[in-house]
Amino acid sequence: MGFFKRFANLIGGNRGDDNRFLDIYAVDHRCREPVHGRVDLFNELSREDEGKGFFTRKVMHTSGAKRCFGQVEVELWFDSNKKLIDHTISGGRWLNAEEYAEELARFNAPPEEEEEQAIEEIDPQK
Repeated sequence: MGFFKRFANLIGGNRGDDNRFLDIYAVDHRCREPVHGRVDLFNELSREDEGKGFFTRKVMHTSGAKRCFGQVEVELWFDSNKKLIDHTISGGRWLNAEEYAEELARFNAPPEEEEEQAIEEIDPQK
């Protein structure tokens, strides 16, 4: 079995998933919903006109969970080593992984009014 694995790596190269994908995060301005996307650095990049780097464009859609449907468009530029060097975003705001987790928790939290009603139903004396 080891022979076949080595042979496959020799022919196709050992492409681990560590550097294959770039996760991108944003929050939609219209719905205030955080969105997550993933760029496959092996298949989704296009060469820039000058041939010195790469470019891609992603459109991420909200889930519609709160009856709001929106989209965020992200344009990404990479150097010749496929490292992110610049981005533009329309319809939303760029987030890092920590900000995305915070926005996701905020988005999934029940509204304060429903929280207060639930507390009153449990303990009517409050």
